[in-house]
Amino acid sequence: MPQAASRTPSRLLQLLLAATTATLLGCGDDAKSPDTATTAAATPQKVMTVDVSGALNLHYEARGDQVAVGFLPGKLPGSNWLTLSADQEAEGDRNEVSIGPILGFSFDNPDQEKQAIMFQGGRVEVAHDENSASYDTGSYYQYFDTDKAGGNSNVKLSFTKIEKLSSANKLLDRYRLIGTFQFNAALSPEQPSDECTREAAAYAAEHGERHPGFDAKLCSAKSVVAKGSFDITQDFPVTAKTDGQ
Repeated sequence: MPQAASRTPSRLLQLLLAATTATLLGCGDDAKSPDTATTAAATPQKVMTVDVSGALNLHYEARGDQVAVGFLPGKLPGSNWLTLSADQEAEGDRNEVSIGPILGFSFDNPDQEKQAIMFQGGRVEVAHDENSASYDTGSYYQYFDTDKAGGNSNVKLSFTKIEKLSSANKLLDRYRLIGTFQFNAALSPEQPSDECTREAAAYAAEHGERHPGFDAKLCSAKSVVAKGSFDITQDFPVTAKTDGQ
């Protein structure tokens, strides 16, 4: 039976970033003049495709309001936070694939390395009636990642295009973001069995640290690979520019 859903710090942070974005965009609406209102009001297009394979198989495309973009501008150039998510709902079922928060995101330097926070980087959530399950990068690190540094547990986010578009609102910058993502995630037991924890402790006592720390098969952990693409046009609050801009 899938584990019960819980409000994780990652999920709450994503909701906060999305709410912050909505608030900032709402403030920007006040700056529209009658001559530019029609242009600025044009609804930006947002599309994300999702493929999940492994212990769980999903394939869907999210559009419009099904795609959420969370953004928190930083005080320093290139210190912004970004989250992306794609929802799917049908006949009582709900699926969501989310990415972020991505630290140090910059519109001006699309080639820079962007690392998602480990343990909060990527998540696949599925729900059916009262049952739900959440696969995340943090659990993958604990049960499957053989890299001590967690190189297999971070979101691989690649931007093929970041284009600044014209905006009729001086408080907002409109960007088109095109790219791909991929990450490993795992579903861990809500309460690990005694056998699971004893084995991990015994191994550490006899041999020292190992990666991953837990035996996935013994602990009944499951893994998936989530990947997809996005083409998002969104209004963002004007941010500080990087050096040389």
